[in-house]
Amino acid sequence: MHSLPHAGQSDGAVRLGAITMAILLLTDRMKPGCVISRRSRLHTRVWAHLRACHLDQALASGVSPDSSAAISLRAQVLIRAAVRAGLAHSIRGLLQSAQRPSHPLNHSIPICRRKILASEAILEELAERLLARDPVDARGIAYIRLLLTDGSGPLYERPAADDLEAALHEAIEALDLTG
Repeated sequence: MHSLPHAGQSDGAVRLGAITMAILLLTDRMKPGCVISRRSRLHTRVWAHLRACHLDQALASGVSPDSSAAISLRAQVLIRAAVRAGLAHSIRGLLQSAQRPSHPLNHSIPICRRKILASEAILEELAERLLARDPVDARGIAYIRLLLTDGSGPLYERPAADDLEAALHEAIEALDLTG
C-alpha cells in the first residue's frame, strides 16, 4: 500500500522549493468583503510546509483558504494534480490491502477490511473524482488526507463502528466547489 506522510513530512509530490507562489490574494480581516494581495515570504512557506497537518485540519473544518498566507499556500499544494493522484493511488492501495490477509509482521495500524470492502464502490468513486481534471475544493483534499492518515479514523480497526460510508460521502461533498 502506498503510504502517506506523517504530520510535518512532505507529501512526496511537492518539494518545499516548489512552493513559489509570489503573490497571494487574501481576505482583508478589517474589511471581510475585500481582498488584499500579499507577498509570499520564505518563512511563511517553510511554516506552511512544517505545519501541513495542522493546516489540513483547519481547511477540512471549513477555514477559508484565503484567510491566511499559510493556509492559502497549503491549499495551493493540496489541489495540485500530483497530490490528488497520490491520494487516489493511496485509496486504491488501501482497497488492495483490504483484499489481502494481514501479515503478522506488519506493525502499521490495522485497517478495517470489512468496512473498506463494503465501501469499495464509494472509495473507487472518490479515487476517480481525485483523478478527474475538474477543479476541486482544497477543503475536500485536506479532509481526504486526514481520513487516510488518521489511525483512529473510520478506515482503521474499529469493526463495530458504522462510520466509513458517511465519512466518504462527506469527503466527496467537500470536493465540490459549489458547496
